[in-house]
Amino acid sequence: MASATLLFAQHARRFLLRTVLAATSAMAIVVGISGQARAAANPAELKQLVDSYAANRDFNGVVLVAQHGRVLYRGAYGLANREWQVPNVGEGVFRIGSLTKPVTAILVMQLVQENRLRLDGTLGEYLPALYAGTPAAAVTVAQLLNHTSGIADLPRSYEDPWWQTQARLPLEPVDFAKAWIPGKLQSAAGTEWRYNNNGYFLLGLIIEKVTGTSYEANLRSRVLDKAGMKDSGLYRANELIPRLATGYQTRPDLSLARPMPIDPSVSFSAAGLYSTVDDLLRLDQALQGDSLLNEPSRRVMWTDHRSGYGYGWEVESWPLPAGGTYKVESHTGSVPGYQSYWLRAEQDQSAVIILDNYWQGETVATLGKDLMAVLHGKPIALAKKNLGDLLVPLALSQGVAGMARAYEGLGATAGQYDTSEKALNSLGYRLLRMKRMAEAVAVFQWNASAHPQSANVYDSLGEAHRANGQRDQAIGSYRRAAQLAPDDARLRGILKELEDQ
Repeated sequence: MASATLLFAQHARRFLLRTVLAATSAMAIVVGISGQARAAANPAELKQLVDSYAANRDFNGVVLVAQHGRVLYRGAYGLANREWQVPNVGEGVFRIGSLTKPVTAILVMQLVQENRLRLDGTLGEYLPALYAGTPAAAVTVAQLLNHTSGIADLPRSYEDPWWQTQARLPLEPVDFAKAWIPGKLQSAAGTEWRYNNNGYFLLGLIIEKVTGTSYEANLRSRVLDKAGMKDSGLYRANELIPRLATGYQTRPDLSLARPMPIDPSVSFSAAGLYSTVDDLLRLDQALQGDSLLNEPSRRVMWTDHRSGYGYGWEVESWPLPAGGTYKVESHTGSVPGYQSYWLRAEQDQSAVIILDNYWQGETVATLGKDLMAVLHGKPIALAKKNLGDLLVPLALSQGVAGMARAYEGLGATAGQYDTSEKALNSLGYRLLRMKRMAEAVAVFQWNASAHPQSANVYDSLGEAHRANGQRDQAIGSYRRAAQLAPDDARLRGILKELEDQ
């Protein structure tokens, strides 16, 4: 399926490795998963893997890897502030975006556990001043938690004018809900799964309503203080936070800049927190016992309720190289300038926590998954160079011809670059976002030639042809995609729409 830009999940690229600092601690241990015992990953291997992401993918941030209650690796890479050349440090503070959602879910489950809130309680019941008498009144707390509420969300793309205007205005949470979370539903409650930040914004308001105190006060007393998280909190505009890393973004042409400004009141209980890798490890450890939630509440929170999502967590079973599976709870986070990823496996108390201040969505996500897989027996595979860092400047200066010459002329150096289907697909969409239509089409054509049995590559090629005004070519690509994925109703719908034009 073709990629889509989601709120707080936008991908960005980085092109220069700056300062690399790393610190390593703890020793290898022996753990058992699904009845299979194996030696834990060597800290030196973990460092080598992260180093490769710093060298070849320009990772810029802090990483912590723990297993069985011990920190195996903790390293800081690159710069916390480019203007002053301040290096990142292990104790650095970062905005964590949607890693706020698991914390909000914990607060909700605490109130459910105390019988002060019901999972089947509704917006009409808890927020009647906002939603009584509207279709949204029937939406339940559970549906807000698992993204099946059907309420309207904020614009998915940061290119939408809303982010350049209304998102820059400070609003109190209830005023924000009045202005931007209408009572009309986009789909019937409980019928569709669609990632939804507004749902978690409303959960913050519900927490305030049933407790009679602010979301921030609940956050502090119920989670942060109990878990010993002294360097975490709700981010506010103009607040001075010691050791806060400055956020940056890479433009499509690879130049680095400060991110687009948005007011933190937009984020609130959906994406408003800041933290450190050490504080998030403390939270992870608190969730291994009953200090925050009892075992039945944790089990409900980490149950797949829809589309691999529990209550505030993605919930998956990952394969073990030697056979069997292990359960992973995780969440990504992103606000302009910052990217984060927290993965945990309860069976062996393993955790991977990554905080980044270069807005590196794909880099951070891939690194997190690689580290967790290595912890559970996958052989280490060092990160390769980003093909886009080579080809995008050529696309801008020399067009398709210059880009093609470089790609076809990689020769013996080809093995140094990631030329996988996913990497080429990502590059193609990067060029599409830059409005370089001809170059995007060329990259998707390379991918189709390399992976002729993949419906996804033809789906993407069709999208590029369509964006380039090439209707006939788009129809051909979507026909091939539909042949390879005959059960995909979305592809059939797009194809029919094009053929009827």
